[in-house]
Amino acid sequence: MLCVLMLRMCVMAFAESSISRPQLTPVTPTKGEYDAEYRAKRKLRKQALIELHHDVVECENQKLQAQDKPTNFAIGFRARRLLRNGEVETLPQEFARILKGCEEFIDNPNRFPSLHAWCDATNNVQSRRLIAKVLACILPNTDLIGGRVGVPTEAGIRTISYDQLQEDYALRFGEFISPNSFKKAIQHLGHAGYFHSERINVCVDQKSGTVRSAAAFKQFTERFFSDLKVVRYSNICQMIIATRERQKKKGLRFFWVARRLLMEGVQQIFNASTLNDYADTTSTVFSAYQHPQQVPL
Repeated sequence: MLCVLMLRMCVMAFAESSISRPQLTPVTPTKGEYDAEYRAKRKLRKQALIELHHDVVECENQKLQAQDKPTNFAIGFRARRLLRNGEVETLPQEFARILKGCEEFIDNPNRFPSLHAWCDATNNVQSRRLIAKVLACILPNTDLIGGRVGVPTEAGIRTISYDQLQEDYALRFGEFISPNSFKKAIQHLGHAGYFHSERINVCVDQKSGTVRSAAAFKQFTERFFSDLKVVRYSNICQMIIATRERQKKKGLRFFWVARRLLMEGVQQIFNASTLNDYADTTSTVFSAYQHPQQVPL
């Protein structure tokens, strides 16, 4: 009888402690904390791509060594691209000359006359090397006939983010580039009249006034292609036109995707993220009861 009474008292004490226990409330990160976490995740992603670059280059050089060939495989300013799945893609022939033109700018500041005229930073070889590498990452993602920077699809050319271009930098050169350094190179191109971009801001929550951005429209200008020169050569032009025809036969289209579609994509991503946050918040109500504290009898 005494044992039964003690057991009932323990159960009542546990019930009272469960009722009085404060429920865990989710801690909403501040904007600064959210941004810092987001930047850290992006940096980790780029570090993984840098490791992928070095692994692939080493593997390709080992293959060359096994064939008694010079181990000089590289991506950099070569007419190839390392994809995120580890495959090496050979770019169309015209890129061999185009990327070579970018590399020439490192040692010859007059290779891009307008850039040299309007940007004092180009007197520094480190700045020229930065700009040349950034160009080498953007141009393979560029419609060489219209100058649009993006990914051609059956619906048109979709914009590409600066973060994705920075990932391409890691894949191409096996190096990390900070967003500020990448931004600085883009600003130099803009000052020279080579590059133009237009932001796409989307109000995803009218009640709170929350605004998000889609990847901006990015465009090389006629002045850039005039200074690049190589795309004006008849043989290079023929290659570019032939590449375009092959892409058209695949169903790809080469005008900008409607702004409305890009804005809808941002809205969908925001809604999905918001619903996930709601689900995580709701689940915390039940998590406190999944592993109740054991009270010794």
